Amino acid sequence: MTRLILAAAAAALLASAASAQPAGGRQANPDADGDGKVTFAEFSAMQSQRNARMFARLDANNDGKLVAAEMAAMGQRAQASGGAQAGGGRMLQRMDVDGDGSVTKTEMDADGGKRRFDATDANKDGWLSPEELSMMRQNRAGGGQGPA
Repeated sequence: MTRLILAAAAAALLASAASAQPAGGRQANPDADGDGKVTFAEFSAMQSQRNARMFARLDANNDGKLVAAEMAAMGQRAQASGGAQAGGGRMLQRMDVDGDGSVTKTEMDADGGKRRFDATDANKDGWLSPEELSMMRQNRAGGGQGPA
């Protein structure tokens, strides 16, 4: 009987873990504590994970820095897949905190987390609702100018 209960519990745990991870490795729900509210700390953790995946994709020569050519390639890939061409040069300038012509993962993480959070928090209550997160994702997926 104990083995049956343990087996059922293990199966339930595996099923819930699998459903929490959507295809593509993207985090389904940044609400880490499950309270229905995404705080800035939770949002920052989500952004950092997203930035790590993006940085790894963009850093073609694996030198730990993104330069103008790598950012331009990102824009060309976006345009080729039907999206609007990203302003790679503008993005590089905005994120290049130390002005050395390249962007590190640290600089990428520092860029805009609070700005994006504030722009997504439509009712300015200091946390993000599921509806606000949904709107952010729609804007990002649609190439809109909303927070991403």
